[in-house]
Amino acid sequence: MVLAFVLGGVAFVCLLFVVVDAVVNLGEWQARIHIGRWNNRQEWQQAVERKAKAWLKHAPTVRQTAQDRLILWDIIRGRYRNATIQTWQDAGLLMGLGQEAAVEYVRIHSNRLKAENGMPEDLLLAYALKKSGVLPPNAENGILAQYQAVKEQGTIHYRPWVKNIRFVDTLGMVLPFLHACRWDDLAKRQLEEYDKALLNGVFPAHAYNVERNLPRGVFDWGRGIGWYILALIETADMEGQGERIMNLAKALLPHQKGDGSFGCFVFDLQARMESSATVLIGLLFLSAYRISGEQTFLHAARQAEKALMKATRRNGAVDNCQGDTYGIGYYSQIFSVMPFVQGLVLMLSKQLDSFVDENAKA
Repeated sequence: MVLAFVLGGVAFVCLLFVVVDAVVNLGEWQARIHIGRWNNRQEWQQAVERKAKAWLKHAPTVRQTAQDRLILWDIIRGRYRNATIQTWQDAGLLMGLGQEAAVEYVRIHSNRLKAENGMPEDLLLAYALKKSGVLPPNAENGILAQYQAVKEQGTIHYRPWVKNIRFVDTLGMVLPFLHACRWDDLAKRQLEEYDKALLNGVFPAHAYNVERNLPRGVFDWGRGIGWYILALIETADMEGQGERIMNLAKALLPHQKGDGSFGCFVFDLQARMESSATVLIGLLFLSAYRISGEQTFLHAARQAEKALMKATRRNGAVDNCQGDTYGIGYYSQIFSVMPFVQGLVLMLSKQLDSFVDENAKA
């Protein structure tokens, strides 16, 4: 009798694991039915914006692991969702949605910006709010006070337990805020420190060991290049950034796929299309066009937008976003939706609105 009870319990648990896997994977499958069937740019942009607004209140989980099996086990262990990942998701949404959404965000999530033990992703969220003019002064002052010692000398590390490693993510997360607060000395030092981790002077490695002066990880990780781009374009008026933007934009043009997209590993034209790389490189091209006036860059940005339309689900959610990394050289095999990308896609599309007539000629 006891044995039967134990076996029944084991069977129930196994069934529960199978059901959770099935529900999650079936949900992903059905959401992709009729993906990319967008023919009207304005309707598509409106759908993307509606989804971004909805996610600002109830964001989907950006998975911390690359598993598509035994999902319940990751949930039980607390490895399915990570609060730090959510911070930069919110930042991306706010950058695309603008001031009205930022005001609402501060009202709903007043506890999200805590200065104590802040992480680089907190600086990106602070920047998104500051850009909209709604960052509370006490939050800004608290963050700056935390990094005052670093401002005098040194650079910002990603995590306290890897102080000798600089990650390309950190550049995209901290430079916009530092520049917005007129801490350009630290912003330049942070960027120039990473110059030793650039391939051909343009493509950033995933990470850089400052003690050994050695790059770590690959040079063509799509979102890694995207983080580097975010650092450049959001500080475009800083001295020397124009040249960096133009050099990287020219170097990336040959790696754009025929459909306008970029792969999760940019140098491999056969690599799977990845939306975070595509949208951020599209924003880089648009920035390069503003600097140079060269139609090639405007056309490339529009092609990137078209590729993102093809990656958009029928409910307006942009798909094909690679999951979060879980170590240098360890990249997720999960591709799904991501609020960070959703906001940036909206940002790219709205910026391209100003060049509709020129795009028609391109």
